[in-house]
This record gives sequence, structure tokens and C-alpha cells, in this order.
Amino acid sequence: MEIHERRRRWLTLDALGFAAHWAWIWCVFWSNRFYDEGAALESLVLSPVSMLEPLWVLSLFSNVVAIAALLLVARVRNPLSELRSLPVEGAALTALGTLCASLVPDLVRPEAASTVYLMGAVLTGVGSATVVVLWGERLAECGPRYLVRCFVAAIFLGAAAYGLLAVLPPMASQVAVAALPVVSMGIYLDQTRRRPRLPQQYLNVRVRARIPVPLVLVALFFGFSFGLMKGLMAPVGPSWIAVRDALNIVAIVAAAGAFYVTSVVYRMDFDHLTYQVALPLVAAGFLFLPLREPLSVVGTAVYQFGYQYFYLVLWAIWAVLAARENLPAAWVCAWGLLAIQIGQLAGSLAADLGLGFLVGDGALAMLSAAVIFATLIVSLFVFSGRSASTGWGSVRPMEEEARAAEGRTLEDACDALSRRNRLTVRETDVFCLLARGRNRAFICKELVIGDETVKSHVKAIYRKLNVHSQQELINLVEEERAEG
Repeated sequence: MEIHERRRRWLTLDALGFAAHWAWIWCVFWSNRFYDEGAALESLVLSPVSMLEPLWVLSLFSNVVAIAALLLVARVRNPLSELRSLPVEGAALTALGTLCASLVPDLVRPEAASTVYLMGAVLTGVGSATVVVLWGERLAECGPRYLVRCFVAAIFLGAAAYGLLAVLPPMASQVAVAALPVVSMGIYLDQTRRRPRLPQQYLNVRVRARIPVPLVLVALFFGFSFGLMKGLMAPVGPSWIAVRDALNIVAIVAAAGAFYVTSVVYRMDFDHLTYQVALPLVAAGFLFLPLREPLSVVGTAVYQFGYQYFYLVLWAIWAVLAARENLPAAWVCAWGLLAIQIGQLAGSLAADLGLGFLVGDGALAMLSAAVIFATLIVSLFVFSGRSASTGWGSVRPMEEEARAAEGRTLEDACDALSRRNRLTVRETDVFCLLARGRNRAFICKELVIGDETVKSHVKAIYRKLNVHSQQELINLVEEERAEG
């Protein structure tokens, strides 16, 4: 019972920390209180006819660069959670960038406002990249079931926080939003400090695996479609901007709820989650592209539903891939996030440049048809072939760990618990013997160590595993074998 209580407490805290990150994203990139700040500066950042918000473009570009840098780091230094300065840097840069993109430009001289705003856009991109990669690593390490539950809970909590922040006075709202990254990383640090440091043999394992090409291609496609939709839906009348933003949040929450139902209740595998839900909704969103407001605004929400749904699918796949291939979670997540962000940047710029050539509803209708056709081609030739070859297409995310546990040996369960609870090499040896029911005398003889040394190891093991007796330890191992 105590073990289950601890897991529920961890889930609640992780969901709160991740929710703070989501609320920050929505407030900064889906709230006119923030992207209106750069409206007067658009000509300094993009072309005079561009419809994209400067904050979006610059932040996204710096986000791509920062994730690429973290990917290189994760290849040789892992897990990233051991780099204790990263959360502090991520929180500080994101908070400072948020203030520079919102409050500060109004407080400095007019000639310095553009410089401060540009600096804020860059800082938000770099800082938020650090925040999301760290959360991706943490949740993926906990397995797909934990990740899905935490992600869905975070979406609902983040939406509630977004609603509360939206009714605050503008200045109070902007200050509160700037504090969200600090809250997010504060909870992350608290969660990380509760766990002992990893033993040396698990630290900085150099990744020699090949690039997960299927995962990258899928993420690129969906990222590009999102950027395309954002760029093409950018020219919305002022009276509809607030409605569009509110509908997008509703769609994101609905997508999280739908994913939870289809993966937990109906236990769909990744292929069905993609083909039967995500792709049809993405295609349906583009059907609204040639239509006038308010239908075009509704189309954005429909697309957002499908995109956010598949975004959850991708995160669950990262957890499965990291566990199955025994890869550092940060490395896998960084590849997926990098591909998504590159796709979003490319799609946004392509749409923005293409708007000048799309004259009339007929051109938009042709583009909409082309995108829907491309979605169909990808679903038929990319997803089916790739998922079959990689083996994750038929995986049910909520059953993945239970499947792995079916043939799990006592040694496998002990190794998983040792890694998760940061046992040293010698503690792991003692732990495995305790799990088999051996007493101290047997352990002394088997490992050729003194009784006092064994006592010291047993005490450390009990403390790290939060158990108080050998029977509780054995029960914990059996639970690990049963649940994965």
C-alpha cells in the first residue's frame, strides 16, 4: 500500500510540473496577450507581408538549435537529469525570455524595444527546449503507462491554469506566466532530488544505436502539417482570434481525453490510434481550409484535435522505444522533438511564403486537396511499412509493460528495480540474493564479505526501496514482475 501511495504522489507532482509547462506554452503562443506584443515589430523580424508572429518563428528556430545541442549532449552524457544545472538554466532562460517578450519592451526606450523583444524570443526557445527534453526524459523513463496518465492529467490541469490566467489583468497574467517555467522546473528538481544518484556503471553510456529513422520521418510529417496549418490559418480576423485560441485549448483537452479512452478503455494499438483517429482528423482539418470564418476557425480546432492526439501517440512510442532498445530516454525523446520542431518551422515558413501565390478560394481548395492526398499516401506507405519493421505499430501503450513482464525473470525485475532506485553494484548483488530469500549468513559466504558490511548494504537497500523487511522487498520484486 505504501508503494502505491508513493507512486500516486509521484504521478501527481509530475503532472503538476508538466502542466505548468503546457500552460506556459498555451499562454505564450496561443494567447493574444503575448503575440500581440510583437505586432509592431513584425517588419523588423519577418517580411512586411508576413502573417506569422515573430515570437513564434524566432522561438521555434532557437528551440530547434537548442534541442539539437541537447541531443548531442544526451549521446554521451546521460541521463540528462544528472546535469543538475540544466533545470535551473531552462527555468531561468524561459522566465527571462517571457518577460522580455511581454513586459520589458513597454518599459524601455522605443529604440531598444525591438532588441529586447528579439532577445526574449530567442531565450524562450532555448529555455523551453531544455524544459521539454528534461520532462520527456523523466516521463519516458517511467514507462508508457505512467507517461500517458501523467500527460493526460497535465493537459487537464494546464487547461485549468490557462483559464485562470486568462481572466487576470494583463500585467499580472504576464508575470504569472513568466513564473510557470520556474514552477515546472522546481517540481522537476524536487522529484529528481528524491531519487539517489545513479551508480557509475549507468552513467554516461555512449549511444551507439542508429538514428530512429521511422520515428523521425513520422514526427517530421506531423510537425510539417502543423506548421502548414498554422501558417495558412494565421490570417484570421481580429474578432475571431480569441475564439480560435479558446477552441484550440478545448480541442487539445478533448484530444487528451479521447486518447486516454481509446488507449485505456478500448486498448487500441499504435497503428489503430494513428489510422482510425489521428490521420482522419488531421485530414478533416484541412477540409476547412478554403472556407470562410467561422468554419475556417472550426477547422483549426479539428486539426488541433488530431495533431494533439497523435502527439500523445508519439510520446508513448518514445517510452516504448527507449525501453525495448535499452536506449537513453533523453536521446530518443530529443530525436522525436527535434523532428517535430523542424517540421513545424519548415511548414510555417512554407505556408507563409506560399500565401502570396494562393489567390482565391480555388487555390486554397487545391492546396487542401494536395495536403489530404499527401496524408493518405503517408498513411498507406510510410506508417504501415515502417511500423511493421520497427515492431511498435501493434503495441498497445497501456499494455506494453505488462507484455514485457510476461516473460520477465526474477533477475530482470531486480535489475529494473536496481536501476530505478539507483542501487550500487554491490547493493544490487545483495538485493538479488535478498529477493531470492537468502539470509545474511548466506550472503556473507556467497559474496565473501563481512556481516557488518552486509548489514550496511541491507540498510541502504531498504532505505532506497522504501521497504522495512525482507518480505516487503520480496513483495516489491513480485509486484515488479507482475506489473512490469
